[in-house]
Amino acid sequence: MDRAKSRIFPILLGLVAVAALAGGLWWWLEGRHWQATDNAYIEADMAVIAAKVPGYVAAVDVVDNQQVKAGDPLVHIVDAEYRAALASAEAEVERLARQRGAAGARIVAEAEQVVEAQAALRAAEAQVRRAEADAARAEGLLAQGFSTRAVVDARRAEAEAAAALVAERRAGIAGARAGQQAASGDAGGAGAAIKAALAQAEVACLDLENTVIRAPFDGVIGNRSVRPGQFARAGLQLMVVVPVEKAFLVANFKETQVSGMKPGMPVEITLDAYPDTPLNGRIESFSPASGSRFSVIPPENATGNFTRIVQRVPVRITIDRPLPEAVRLTPGTSANVRVDLRRRPAA
Repeated sequence: MDRAKSRIFPILLGLVAVAALAGGLWWWLEGRHWQATDNAYIEADMAVIAAKVPGYVAAVDVVDNQQVKAGDPLVHIVDAEYRAALASAEAEVERLARQRGAAGARIVAEAEQVVEAQAALRAAEAQVRRAEADAARAEGLLAQGFSTRAVVDARRAEAEAAAALVAERRAGIAGARAGQQAASGDAGGAGAAIKAALAQAEVACLDLENTVIRAPFDGVIGNRSVRPGQFARAGLQLMVVVPVEKAFLVANFKETQVSGMKPGMPVEITLDAYPDTPLNGRIESFSPASGSRFSVIPPENATGNFTRIVQRVPVRITIDRPLPEAVRLTPGTSANVRVDLRRRPAA
């Protein structure tokens, strides 16, 4: 009996040594190449749906947990006021367009007046030359005794009247050109006003379109709080669209685990909701900072006393598709992740 007891301890010691050796051998050959974490969660780029324009809700086209496609209508806001605003903006555009058309017609009319005034000026200048020539001939005849002073004075009066007519025609040209410039200014002002009115009409059109809130992408409706008859304020959350088909995984590895990881490395995933259905994935990217840096109050270690804590680095992981038929990805649920550092990143 004592002899048997004396043999138990060496046997146990041997078994422990063999187990330790086997464990060490497994760690050296296999275990040291794997990095794992259970701090991993399904995530999705969810869209918070809110109204762009305020108004009372006329209808809600979806219910909770309903699948929607990109562009499907979700909520209708009463649009009578926005239709009236669009009609008013379009009427203003039409009024200004007519105003610009009238200014353009004035420009044409003033241009024609300028041409007429220039022609009249040329005629008056020709008359001045003729009157001056007549006056010169009358003075020559007077010097020879073949004319009278009355005739000379009459010819000089005619020359002065022709010169006055030239000045009048030149003033007419200046007035016509001033009218043309004024009409051009009115046309330019009407053009600028039309641009502003068109911008207002475009804003009114967008506001009218925004009375129908549509799904930004394919997904599932969740957290729906909007009801018909409710007043929807601009920016107030109405519901959430979750793109479950594009869900991904975020695994928070310790900072001491990520040194050998690279984008594209294969990943083994086990969802807590489906422990018997393993999934495959690959590392997509690494967070630019540790999780604590993105917290509301980041830690400040520049003090005399601090506690050193191993930080977590969020790693985004793409889950391979298609998924097994029974698996449904639900953002927020937990998972276990393992990475074999010996495997090369996928191309």
